[in-house]
Parts: sequence; C-alpha cells; structure tokens
Amino acid sequence: MHSKRLFCTIFISLCALCSSRAQDWESMAVSYERAIWEGASLEEANNALRGKAECYKQLGRYAEASATLGRVRMFALLPEERQEVLYQQELCHFLAGDFAQSATFVGEVEPASKDILLLHALALAYAGKFDESEIFAARFISWDGESPHLQALLDLYAGHPVPRDHTTALVLSFLPPAGHIYNGRPAEGLLSAGLNAVSVAFTAASLLSGYWVTGIVGGSIALNYTLMGSIERNAALVEAQHRDSVLEFGDRVREFLAQTLKPL
Repeated sequence: MHSKRLFCTIFISLCALCSSRAQDWESMAVSYERAIWEGASLEEANNALRGKAECYKQLGRYAEASATLGRVRMFALLPEERQEVLYQQELCHFLAGDFAQSATFVGEVEPASKDILLLHALALAYAGKFDESEIFAARFISWDGESPHLQALLDLYAGHPVPRDHTTALVLSFLPPAGHIYNGRPAEGLLSAGLNAVSVAFTAASLLSGYWVTGIVGGSIALNYTLMGSIERNAALVEAQHRDSVLEFGDRVREFLAQTLKPL
C-alpha cells in the first residue's frame, strides 16, 4: 500500500485543488514563515519550515518545497527526523524534475522502507546512473521475498542507453553531413552540407575573380557560421539525444516497477 501511494504521488496527476483550498495552503505557508520571522525557537522554526514545505507540496510547487526544506537546521533534528527531511528533499527534487539533484540524496537517505527504495531507483534511473538504480530496483521488487520479475528487470537494465561517442561525433562534424547522419538527423545534415558548399563556392568565386579581401574575409566569416555552427550543433545533438534517451529509459523503469505492484 505504501508503494502504491508513492506511485500515485509521483506519477498520477492530482485532481485540481479548488481555489479556496489552494488559498488555504498559501495562507498556511505565509503563517509558517511569519512565525519564523517573529522569532520562533530553533525547534519551532524547524517545524514551521517543514510545515511550509508541505504546503508547497500540496500546491504542486515542489522546487519551492525543496528550497524550504534546505533551510531546516539539520543539527537540531533527531536522527529519524533528519532522515524524513532528507527523504522529502529527494522526493521534492524528483517531483520538480531535478533528477540529478534528487539522486545526490540517495547516499544520505537510509533505504529503510520500500517507498525509499522505489524513489532511489527512479531518481537514479532518471539521472542516468543505471548500475546504482538497478540495485535499488532489484531490492524494491524483492522486498517481500524472491521476485518472479527479477530476470525481466535485469534484462531491462541490460538495454540501458549508451551515449554516442563525442570524439566520433566531433570528427564527423568536419565532414558535413556525416556528423548529422551519425546523430540521426540526415535532413538537417543535407541542409548543413548545402550551406557549407555555398560558403566554399562563394570563397572560391571571389578568389578566382580577384576579390582577395572579399574572398578571404567573407569566406572565413561564412565558413565560421556554417562549419563551426555545424560542429557546435552536432555536439549539442549528442547531449540532447542522450538526455532524451535517459528520460525515456526512466519512463520504462517506472512503468516496469508499477507493473510489479499488480497481483500476478
């Protein structure tokens, strides 16, 4: 049941809060901040910050919730309270789509429950840390004993995305449209090749006509925009494609783990 509730929290769109209810959460957040500003004790301030963060969570403002939790003075908390705050920070960063930051909390939050294992597995998967994610995912599905889904999970992670080689992409970028074709953008590559051909033709025509300054200066500027632009574009494509493939894989992990919760 706890795991199902976490899945609902993370992945099922919540019903829109009515305006009066939303206003209640907003007012409560302001009240918590006022209590801190008016000189609450250390314990009261920490409780107020945690309450304010919960208000922001209810409003769907997860980045603000995580920022509020970051103001909590951790040294004044009991160990179990500290773990709860860290867990909530990891969860809020995840809900805000800041997967890399969410994954940084994995080493600090003890995997003491199935909910935490689930969050760790998903945060790491969406952050591109597949080996670590696989360990927590396996522990999640095996929480209640040996899981019949373990081999399927291992097969899923065996197909995790591998980034394209940056060096290969860079070398091919000097040969339009080879770099774009390597990155799966042949049409864009043909356009790039055409622009580079026009730049070379302009330079050659200017030099042959005796317009040395125009050919050298104008050709250099044109090639700087076309060839160098092509190189920069291919580098960006490598990063974008890997980022997209990581997010798609994270979705696959999420869907797989959700399926494991259903009765056989």
